[in-house]
Amino acid sequence: MNRYILAIDAGTTNVQAMVLDESGQVQGTASGTFLLSYPAPGLVEQDPESLWHITLDTIKTALSSSGIDAKDLAGIGITGQRTTIIVWERGSGRSLGPAVVWQDQRGKRRAKELMKKGFITLNSLAAASKMEQVLAGLPNGYERVQNNELAWGNVDSFLAWRLSGGAIHVTDASNASATGYFDFLKEWKWFDTLLDIQNLPLSFFPEIIETVGIMGHTDPDLLGAKIPIGAIIGDQQSALYAQACLEPGMAKISYGTSGTCDVNTGNELKRAVGAYPSVAWTRGGERTFLLEGMVITAGAVFNWLTQVGILDTASQAAFLGSSSTDARGVSFLPALQGLGTPHSKHDRFGAFEGLTLATSKEHIISAAIEGVAFRVREMVDRIYQDSGLPRPDTLCVDGGAAENDLLMQIQANVLGCAIKRMEPTEATVYGAALLAGEACGIWEPYSSAKLHRVDTTFEPQWSDSEREERFGHWKSVFGL
Repeated sequence: MNRYILAIDAGTTNVQAMVLDESGQVQGTASGTFLLSYPAPGLVEQDPESLWHITLDTIKTALSSSGIDAKDLAGIGITGQRTTIIVWERGSGRSLGPAVVWQDQRGKRRAKELMKKGFITLNSLAAASKMEQVLAGLPNGYERVQNNELAWGNVDSFLAWRLSGGAIHVTDASNASATGYFDFLKEWKWFDTLLDIQNLPLSFFPEIIETVGIMGHTDPDLLGAKIPIGAIIGDQQSALYAQACLEPGMAKISYGTSGTCDVNTGNELKRAVGAYPSVAWTRGGERTFLLEGMVITAGAVFNWLTQVGILDTASQAAFLGSSSTDARGVSFLPALQGLGTPHSKHDRFGAFEGLTLATSKEHIISAAIEGVAFRVREMVDRIYQDSGLPRPDTLCVDGGAAENDLLMQIQANVLGCAIKRMEPTEATVYGAALLAGEACGIWEPYSSAKLHRVDTTFEPQWSDSEREERFGHWKSVFGL
């Protein structure tokens, strides 16, 4: 019997693949990176064909590193970035134009217009705010959509279509709820009125299915086997599941490009200033919701410090930051792509304050680490304050930047609670693997409750007075 599960996480700048055995242990991993393009200020794009080929290569490398063949797989799970727009031809499967990445801001003005019309689940990052511009940029785009020649989807839908050889055009509610097109507040379907406003037929959209369940199979010509596709879920929701945040109030923070906090709200929708309610997952007719906030620039801060020559590598931040006892009066606002939760100011950008001739690069790195931790606290405080959800004694963390021990210790100090880092830190791909394994009979439902493992726990070391003084000073410096 096939006892291995593979999952794919198609992120913003890289693709990860992971193979698990039936005990939930990682048997092999692989990753591949690809470039984003920035054709104009505020525009962010990527090549869908490059994404696809890197995904295939990454899958094959992960299988090889595990010492197994595709025929040994019981199932596949898919996760990745949300609300990215990819349009392709139904007949050939060929993608048309670049993928418009979720970070892209070309929809800012349209988002405001649509929100005034009552589409409150929509924002400037949502696909619905950009789709009209995307189709207008394709030769005969709208005409071909009306003729049912084209299909669109987020990365999850595109990969499911390609993996199945064009047999399935699907997404789940966790991905659909990020697009701005899905009415998850009332009707639980694509917004008819919004589709009418944009003159888009329902056939252009993927079918919304449950997060967990066999939805199709891979084309045997791709990997040499017909493998069930057992789960499809948004990246942050997948990490929430992997962290076993299964009860209302439980939360995780993923430190990737951004710092994203997701709080399980159970079967209720909750709200907070600058945060967004969304769907966590659906299974067996049950719907679980979450409340999500975002520090738009978190892990990307350390990549930026590398680009400008302050760091040689992003992983060097912990070592150099720890070599200085403090930031020597330097403060940093990590808003290199705008200021997220709770402010939602996309025209407010990053800044250093307190630089002097005595400032060293170590002080700058320390200030950057503290700045990320302070912004995360702003976000977490507001989510729990506004939602009324019970605040847990510990917060779960994952993602590439969570491997920075100094950042995690400072985060515990700033929040005043224990920080538990998951093993493996690649929670997004791990969660999709667990869900696919459940669909294929490897594990019982909600397997993360048993399989979740903690790598390191960071306890707060600052006193309450020091914590509030330092946080208050940072906020006052930047007028927050």
